[in-house]
Amino acid sequence: MKRKAVIWLCVLLAMAGCAPSFDNDEEIIEENQDDTSQETAIIPSYNVTEEEYKVILPYKVSKARGVIVGQIANRLDIGELEEGLRRHSKQSFDPDKFYFQEGQKIDEDTVLTWIDELNPEDEEDWDEKVYRNNPRYLSHILEQDYLQKTGENTVELGGMSIGIALKSNYRFQTEPGGPYYYEDISEKEMLREGKKIAQQILERVRGMEDMPDVPIMIALYREEGRNALVPGEFVAKTSVSANSSSIGDWESIDEENVLFPSDDAKENYSEESDRMKTFEQDVAEYFPNYTGVIGKGFYIDDELKKLRIEIPIEFQGKAEVVGFTQYVYGLAMETFENYYDLEINIKSNQRQESLITRDAGEDEPEVHIYQ
Repeated sequence: MKRKAVIWLCVLLAMAGCAPSFDNDEEIIEENQDDTSQETAIIPSYNVTEEEYKVILPYKVSKARGVIVGQIANRLDIGELEEGLRRHSKQSFDPDKFYFQEGQKIDEDTVLTWIDELNPEDEEDWDEKVYRNNPRYLSHILEQDYLQKTGENTVELGGMSIGIALKSNYRFQTEPGGPYYYEDISEKEMLREGKKIAQQILERVRGMEDMPDVPIMIALYREEGRNALVPGEFVAKTSVSANSSSIGDWESIDEENVLFPSDDAKENYSEESDRMKTFEQDVAEYFPNYTGVIGKGFYIDDELKKLRIEIPIEFQGKAEVVGFTQYVYGLAMETFENYYDLEINIKSNQRQESLITRDAGEDEPEVHIYQ
């Protein structure tokens, strides 16, 4: 190895002096939209990064909390839908001016009712052909709220984002206990139907009793298959001005989550695919009993933005963990370019052993070895 790594042994809260001070937190009044009540809240003085939203405390969970788990089959899609919607919201609601809050308008019963009403009806006498020709495109409706200051110490809802999860593959039964059938849904068909559904959801949101006239950003998300090892992606979004109940133009989104190794990666992203292959071969030279390296790349407009790698290995002691982590650190420096975020997770028996991260533009990664 050409470089020696400096390994930081990190133990959470090992030093009380490292904890942040909250003396500069700002106390504000959160105005409820029905104009009948106010709540005292706190704007924290710290956030994770300057690019992320501050979250008003006490934290309010979504009024539709937990519904998403029963509506979307692949847990990777759940995370990407939530995180991606917040990422796309930044273009409409500047994190310097808005604060994030989970959805407080569309509750559990409303989400489930809308999903049922905006999909074709289930009818007991429908046969397989009818089901195939009438897929239930809509999986879930995710609301995120963005609050803004209206005075020196008051905030209220200033914008809303709505993520609409749509199926890429439709699974159905024609009788209770019968076999499952599967029907692929093309992206073109999904987009056509998704835009229709979006317009109906917008009209319903605008018609809610206590919904203020605020800008709304709507994004369409295409799910991956239920057993896929990478999530799907957002494919289109639109911004609707305050007081408007009509969607105008849509903006296409070119995002993709790519699995390494895979035929897709080899065919469409050959450079990164070759780098991953070289990396895997070098890992095998050091530790031949590993079970394989898995990489997941996130692309925007065909440019790699983040590469997340997982290396599962069985270790016999902490010295092996430290030595292997040092070796992988060197490989990362020599193999992967620094124009994208890099994250390498080293695990054994589903336990995180160490973490190597490097933000885009940084020269050297940071390393954490867990106790």
